[in-house]
Amino acid sequence: MRFMIIVRVSRAVIPYLLERWLGLNGDTARRIGHVLSQGGKFAFVLFAVGVIQGMIGEPLVHLIKLAVTLSMAAQSLALFIDEAVSRASTPEPPESHRGWGFEALGGPQGT
Repeated sequence: MRFMIIVRVSRAVIPYLLERWLGLNGDTARRIGHVLSQGGKFAFVLFAVGVIQGMIGEPLVHLIKLAVTLSMAAQSLALFIDEAVSRASTPEPPESHRGWGFEALGGPQGT
């Protein structure tokens, strides 16, 4: 579990910093970091080739496969938590601005 967290965090920080450096806002850069941080399905192909070529031992491959699988499973949860945090930190529009198209500008939905 610790290995998966280390992999996800390290793979999320680099895209986040790069996107911020390129001028994207924090929310967009953070979401890109989340999406790119998961392990991909292609990793399983690379692991199989590594085992066939004798470059990686079976016990290590099983551990890494577990980390990639957990990373892929955690993707939805990470994006859900990010969305909840983002909504909680976005201020509500004043009552006088609700229904004036504020929602179309990316603000919270008014009632």
